[in-house]
Amino acid sequence: MGRNGLPLFAKKKKDVNAGKSGKIQVKLLKHIAGTGSAGDIISVAPAFFANKLQKSGSAVKITNEEVEKDNAVKAEQEEEAKDLANVLKEKFENITLELPKKAGPDGKLFGGISYKTVIDELKTKFPKGALDAKYIKITDMKDEDGASLNHDIKSVGDYTATISLLKGISTDFKVSIKASSD
Repeated sequence: MGRNGLPLFAKKKKDVNAGKSGKIQVKLLKHIAGTGSAGDIISVAPAFFANKLQKSGSAVKITNEEVEKDNAVKAEQEEEAKDLANVLKEKFENITLELPKKAGPDGKLFGGISYKTVIDELKTKFPKGALDAKYIKITDMKDEDGASLNHDIKSVGDYTATISLLKGISTDFKVSIKASSD
């Protein structure tokens, strides 16, 4: 007799969560280099799960029903994010952001205005949290002639900024830099 009171050459019972290939579905709770990121649902060998993922608290077993629920929740969240992005897009189409900045007599600014400065100023104009998502960013800035700037805004004038609100949803808005008397 071997361990667990079974005959020495008895077959082990197959894991009920294992698929045809003998792998099991798990949901990662942490980022594992070479395996996946937190929230990913992957198939792994039972030994890898038991010896590495489960011991370190990096993953949990997940059933097909739980996968379907998880996918439904993700789809609902994506739909909500898309609706919010479309509402923000409508609001951006009519906005002109005016920024007063100290400038010299030739219209050159004392210090440039970065994309981050423009986003921070926009955050004061919108409800708190509306522009806090990490995927919201200014992707392009064009001067009055339509040429893209590859640097910060460095002179007084009117600009057109393109802001990405969500993957596939972006819009343009006006940025007007005025010389201030400060």
